[in-house]
Parts: sequence; structure tokens; C-alpha cells
Amino acid sequence: MTQRKLKRPPLQYPIIPVYEILKKTAQRLPQKLAIIDPRGARELTFTDLDRESDTLAGAFFSWGVEKGDRLSFFMENGWEYLVGFYAAMKVGAVVSPVNPTFRERKVKHQINDAESKILMVQHTLFPIIERILPELPTLEEIIVIRGPKPEKEKIFALADLLKESSAFPPFPSLRIHPQEDLAALPYSSGTAGLNKGVMITHFNLVANALQSMHAVEVREDDIFISFLPFYHIYGLTYFLCGTVYLGVTQVIMARFEAEECLRLIEKYRASILFSVPPALLAFLSLRHAANYEVSSLRFIWVGAAPLPPAVSREIQENFGVPVGRHYGLSEASPTTHANPPGRIKENSVGIAVSDCQDRIMDWPTGKQEMPVGEPGELAVRGPNVFQGYWKHPEDTRLALREGWLYTGDIAKMDEEGYVYILDRKREMIKFQDTQVAPAELEALLMEHPAVKDCAVVGIPDDQAGEIPKAFIVLREGWTIAPQELMEFVADQVPSYKQIREVALIAEVPKNPSGKILRRVLKRG
Repeated sequence: MTQRKLKRPPLQYPIIPVYEILKKTAQRLPQKLAIIDPRGARELTFTDLDRESDTLAGAFFSWGVEKGDRLSFFMENGWEYLVGFYAAMKVGAVVSPVNPTFRERKVKHQINDAESKILMVQHTLFPIIERILPELPTLEEIIVIRGPKPEKEKIFALADLLKESSAFPPFPSLRIHPQEDLAALPYSSGTAGLNKGVMITHFNLVANALQSMHAVEVREDDIFISFLPFYHIYGLTYFLCGTVYLGVTQVIMARFEAEECLRLIEKYRASILFSVPPALLAFLSLRHAANYEVSSLRFIWVGAAPLPPAVSREIQENFGVPVGRHYGLSEASPTTHANPPGRIKENSVGIAVSDCQDRIMDWPTGKQEMPVGEPGELAVRGPNVFQGYWKHPEDTRLALREGWLYTGDIAKMDEEGYVYILDRKREMIKFQDTQVAPAELEALLMEHPAVKDCAVVGIPDDQAGEIPKAFIVLREGWTIAPQELMEFVADQVPSYKQIREVALIAEVPKNPSGKILRRVLKRG
């Protein structure tokens, strides 16, 4: 089969520190609203965001923060996240965001592993920090956002710092080397244990902000609803960098709530929704969804986890807008692929973003490129690819080979260059001598009218090695025999892919970005 790969046009990437995208937009659109934060009761123009991050950067400088120092953020989405992020960028610090749902063990691991000097923490989460504070030896100052701050030395309230602009000296213009100096140290999702720091430079972030926004064809007059978590690379790049680069107004949600999201779309006439599959399932489960006016939407983009075609079609029917998949990973800052908005292929994550090369390699050795349509490990390279794992040189060596990032995802590519993600390499089910992709079986099960959500894992079997077992969440009001679901799948796949066991459960365990926690299901 001859391959006629579609290619996006190349882009010009300014070699600048991340904070320069804010400076440029504040000059170009000084009075345009950058942020609407209903929960935080604040609206900031791009000028406001630039000025307040300047003030906080002055505080960082007065505390002795130097280029390369790490700052941890432990908080939900809010206007403070952007002020803190750009303040850090302006003094050359590295932002290491922490998942606000983490408990003491993981919070301690990440702050200590990053050796963070400053912590910004939401006041409701401060008790977690207080319990482990003696075990956080590198922390020097803590900034509490919202609510009262504890009366302790070296703990400050963000509101006080922003009022005291005259108390801080101006910070010097640092010599930041965008292609070498780190801007962000997000941690991998940790679905297989304690997570690792992902080293992303200023250039990686700026490049991928441009690549992502061009690939999904966002415009300056668009309005975003920003509910994807800012601590995750998806939210960090799109909402902390992409919106500011374009001059887009974003309406921030601290956390996702389906009905509140629809209310905000209606109120602010939002035009673009970046989402994840669990959010779309929540919309479909909402009894009052049809009561909201969402005609302002022109596109819904979905990433971070597989999207069953059945869910995509139902969302398109209910919302009356196209639904396109895109794909990425923390190590690529994150976006590597997106469907061209005018040429969406169902079940595909699309073609490579501008200036990103991709290929499918054999998964045992990673040395042989696979023919069109044959599965293998997806590898990519481009200006968005990370510098390596923090303190993990061996893992870096395995992920980065001769400039190519090996994603760990099994995929196939069609003759036009559209990529189809089959599953994580480590999650493939080994049935006798063949590999079975759980996501393929999950997509089939989601076509059954009784199935609200599902997950498939491999469980040990003495004869086959592993067999596929399905965990099913039924739609309200449905009862069905497990055998009927197994037969539904068996009619559509070869024998080695058939579901061998079914369990009915109340909820599929997932991480915040929507990835199924298969290890939890395997433990029973």
C-alpha cells in the first residue's frame, strides 16, 4: 500500500522565554479579558495578569529565588495559577505542579523529589502540608491562596503579597536560554506507581503552544471553558500558555461539574471545549443537559484517554458540533497529533502536528519501521519533545533514542498518516502468542445500549497466559446477563479477542485525566 501522508505546514517558533508570550499579548491586547474566574470572583485583563505576575516575581526575587529553582503548586484551577506561573517564568524558576487530589505520601514525594524551594498552596489543602512540613527540608517559603493563612514564619498570603508591590525590588532581566533552561517539571500520571518528573524547556512549551493551537484551529475571538486541571500537562500547555499566546479569554472552573460547565458555556457564549472522555460521559448522564443553550460552541476537542466512537457520536448529536480527538503525552509537552478540523476520522487521533515527525516501530526492538496499517510502538520527534526524566537517566535512555521519543503506546497508521492508538504497550493482553488491545474491546462494548462505561483487563490463565475480562457499568434501568455481553463482542472479533469473563461494577476507576486504572481492577 502506497502511503500519501498528509502534512501540516511548518511554523516559525520564536526562541523566547515563556513569559514573553504574556508580554507580547499584553502589549497587543492590553484591555482584553484574559481570565474570568467565577469561583475566585476575579476577572483579569492581559495587562492585569502581566502586572500581578511582575509583582509576585519581585517577591520571589527578594526571597532569593534563582534561575532553575523549583516552585511547587498544590492547588485547584484558578486565576492564582496563572499569576504564579508567569511570576515563576519571569525569574527563571521551574514550575512543578502537584495534583490537588494527592494525599501526604505522594505530595511529599513530589515536593522532595523536585527539591522545591517555594510552595503555593490552596488554604483548604494546607492541613496536608502542615502534617508533613517537617519532612519537606527544601521548602523555604509557602504562599497560601484564598482563605486565612496560618500565623507562622515564612508563610505568606498571596493577597498580601500582591498588595505590597512597592515593598519588592524590581527583578533583573535574566539571561534565559529557552532551548536549554527548564520551565516546567510536571510529573507523569503515575498509573504504575510513584511518578517521575518530566523536564520541559521554555522552548518546548512555546513550541507546543503554537503547534497545538494551530492544529486545532483556535482563533483569537474564541472563548474557552478551562476545567481540565492546570497541574496536568494538557491543561498547563493549553490554558496557561496557549490561551495567552493567542489572546483568548478563558473562563476557569476549579474542577469539572457537568451542569455548571453547561451553565458557563451558555452564560459566556463559549466556543471551544477541550475535554476528556469522563466529562463527556457526565454530560450524557445529565438529565437536564438539554435545558442549556450551547449553540455558541463550534468544536469539542477530546484527549488524554481513548474516546469510544459511540460516545463521540452521541455527543455530536446532542451538542450539534464536531468532536475531534487529539493526542499527546507529558513527554511531548503534550500534543503530537490532532485531527484536521475539516477532515476528522472516527477513532483516529489524527495526523502529526506541524514539525512533528512520527513513525510506527516494531514493539519488541523499536528498530524496524512497520508497514502501513501494521501495529507497533508510536515514536515521534520535534521541537516539543522533552529533555528527559528528572533524576532518571536510565528511563530517559529508554524513552529517547536517537532523538525519537518512544511513546509506549501501540498504534497503527493509515495511508494518509492518520494514527490510531490501540493501547498502552504495557497494558496489551497477551493471549497465547497474540496481543489483544483492551481499548478495542472497550470501544465495542460501548456500542451496546446497556453499557454506560467499561474497562477490559488481562487476568492470568493457566492455558492462555492471559484472558480478557470486562468490567461493566450498566446504564440506569438496565439488567443484562454477562453471557449476552460476551456474545455481543464475540460476533465482531476473532476468537482470540473474545471476552472470557464479565463483572458488573458501579464505577470504572480512573485517574483525573480519564485513563483507566487497570491495576486497581486487576487487584480485584
